[in-house]
Amino acid sequence: MLINHVLSSETVSGIFNAIFEYFHKHSPPDLRYTITIHPDPRADIYHFHRPHLESHLPARSVATVHHDLYDPDPWLDFEKFRPRYLEAAHVVCLNRGQQRFLKTQGVLTTTVIPHGYNDAVLRPKVTSPRRRGHNRTTLGIFSKYYDRRFKGEAYLGDLVKHLDPRLFDFVLVGERRLITAESLAELGYQVRLYERLPYRLFQEAYEAIDYLLMCSTFEGGPANLPEAMATLTPILATPVGFAPDFLTDGHDSLFLTEDPEADAPRIMRLSDPSDSLTVAIDRGAAALAERVPTWTDVVERYVNLYRSIAEGRR
Repeated sequence: MLINHVLSSETVSGIFNAIFEYFHKHSPPDLRYTITIHPDPRADIYHFHRPHLESHLPARSVATVHHDLYDPDPWLDFEKFRPRYLEAAHVVCLNRGQQRFLKTQGVLTTTVIPHGYNDAVLRPKVTSPRRRGHNRTTLGIFSKYYDRRFKGEAYLGDLVKHLDPRLFDFVLVGERRLITAESLAELGYQVRLYERLPYRLFQEAYEAIDYLLMCSTFEGGPANLPEAMATLTPILATPVGFAPDFLTDGHDSLFLTEDPEADAPRIMRLSDPSDSLTVAIDRGAAALAERVPTWTDVVERYVNLYRSIAEGRR
C-alpha cells in the first residue's frame, strides 16, 4: 500500500520531516511512502498536513490538525480549513479539544492520535537536579522563540518578576531563545542556553531540569509535553493542546492561569522540596510515562487508520 504525505507547499518543516522519519522507521514492510508537494496519482491513501492550501481533497484522504483551532492567526482561520476537513475521509486530531471543536462544526469523522516520544532517545530519569543537591529549582523552556509570541512570551516576562532568582534558575533550549535568556539574566536569574541542541542530547537537557515550563497561549501539541512525560519531568503548563488530555492539576502538574500574580505563589511553593504541593506533583509525575505513547505506538494507530480507509471500513 502506497501512502502519500502531501505537503501542499514547498515550505520546509523540521517537525514534519521528523514525523515522516518515524513513519518510515516504524511502519510494516507492506507500506510505502511518498512525500510530495502535490498529490501522487499512484497513491492508495493521501495524508494531507496543510489541507487548507488545497482546492479539493481526493478520495481516501486523511488530514491531520497540527494547530490550535482557537488560534486567531489569519493564516489559520478555520474557514480556510472547513471545506477540506468535510471532504476528508478522516480527520486526525492531536487532542480531544480539537475533536470537540470540530464536532461543533459538523466534522464528525475524527480520531485523536497525539504525537509520541522517541523512546530510542528519551527514558525516565532517575532523579532531578534538586535531588542531586542543586541549590535552586530549575525550570526548563524547550521551544523556539516566535515573534508572534504565542509561546507565552508576554506572560513569561511578567511571571518571572514574581519569582525569586535566588530560588529558581533556567535551562532554555530552542532557536532564538537568546532573547529570553537576556531578559532573565537582567532580572538576576542564572540561565543555561542551548539554541541548537542535537536531539540525541535532549535526554541530558531533561536531566538538567526539575520542571518543564510551557506557557503557550495556543498549541496543537506541543512536542515537549510527551517528551517531558517520558522522562518523568513534572510540567507547569497552560491547559492547551495535549495538557488537559494527559495531565491533572495539582497531581502531576500545575495548570497555569496566565495570571502571573495568581500563578507565581503556587510555583514558588515548588522551590521547597518538603511542601505538600511539591511532594504531590513529584510523586504524580512518576507515572506520566505510562500515559504517553511512543512514536511506534502512534505510527501503528495511523497504519490501522490507513488500512481501514483502504478497505472501506471508514
